[in-house]
Amino acid sequence: MAIERTFNNILWRKKVDNYIFSNGGTVIPKHFVKVWNLNKYFIANNGKLSKNAIESNVEIKFGSSIFSGNITITSPKNRGEVHRLYFENKLVESLKKTYLMSHIRWLEWEIRKQSSGKTADKTMHEIENETPFWEFLDIEFNEKEKTFILTAHYKQIASFPKLFESLVESPRLKHIEDSLFKKSGYRIHKTNWKERALINTELGAKNVVYTLLDDKNKLIYIGETSQELRVRLADKNFYNEVIPNWTHYRYDSLPRSIDGKGRVAIERMLIRSYATILSNDNFIPSFDISNYKLVNRNIDS
Repeated sequence: MAIERTFNNILWRKKVDNYIFSNGGTVIPKHFVKVWNLNKYFIANNGKLSKNAIESNVEIKFGSSIFSGNITITSPKNRGEVHRLYFENKLVESLKKTYLMSHIRWLEWEIRKQSSGKTADKTMHEIENETPFWEFLDIEFNEKEKTFILTAHYKQIASFPKLFESLVESPRLKHIEDSLFKKSGYRIHKTNWKERALINTELGAKNVVYTLLDDKNKLIYIGETSQELRVRLADKNFYNEVIPNWTHYRYDSLPRSIDGKGRVAIERMLIRSYATILSNDNFIPSFDISNYKLVNRNIDS
C-alpha cells in the first residue's frame, strides 16, 4: 500500500534491495549526500569514517521506534567518497517483517546464486522477471536532530500474509539464513513473549528451551523439548499440575550442534538461575525480586 503524506525534509524514495538485508544498510547516492549536507556532520579522516568512530553514530526513526545506526565513508579508487547508512540488527529484522515479499525474494536469490554458479546480477534479473514487484522505503534526514527518518512507502501485499509472517519469524528460516551466510553454528535464536493463542503459528520451533508464564496467578515454568513446541504444548499432561492456565510463552531455538544432553543442561541452568531470584518450593535461597513464583519441581541444589 502506498502512503501519500507530507514531509518536512528532502526525501529519497529508495527501492528495497538485497543490500538492506544482506549488509544491513544502503549506499547513499552522492546527490543526497550533497543536499542533506552530510559532509558537514560526518567528516572523513584520510578518506575514511568507520562504524567504530563515535562521530559515525546516528539515530534512525522507523515507525514509533528509535534505532541506532552509523554513517560510514570509504574512498574506493576512482569513485571518490562513498557514504553508507548502516542499521542496527533490530531495525534490519523489523524491515524484514515489513517487507515480507522482498525478504523472501532475497533468500531465493541467495539460494539460487550459491547453487547455480551464475553471477549475482544475472540471478537477480531472472528472479525479478519471474516475480516482478518492487517495494519502496522513504528516507529523510533531519539536520537539526541529526536523525534519519524511515517510512514504508509501498509494500507488496503477500499472497498468503499470515503464512509469510510466520515464516519470517520462524527459527527454521533463521537457521537457513545462518547456513547461507555461514554464521556461527552456535547461534541461539531468541523470541519475545507471545500470547498463548499464537502457539499454533510456530513453524519449525524444534530443539528449544521455553518458558511458560501465567500472568494472572503469577507463575513461571521452564522446560525443554526436541519436539515441535506447538506439539509439545498441545499435550497438557506434563504441565497441567504446575501451570495449567499459562497465558504467555517464549523460547530460545538452539542450533543443531546443541541437542539432547546439551539442551537439558541449558534448561537446568536456567531453572537454577531463576530459582535464585523467584520464590520456589525447593528451598533454594532467593531474593524474590518479583511476585512471580517458579513452579518447576526439579531444581538442582
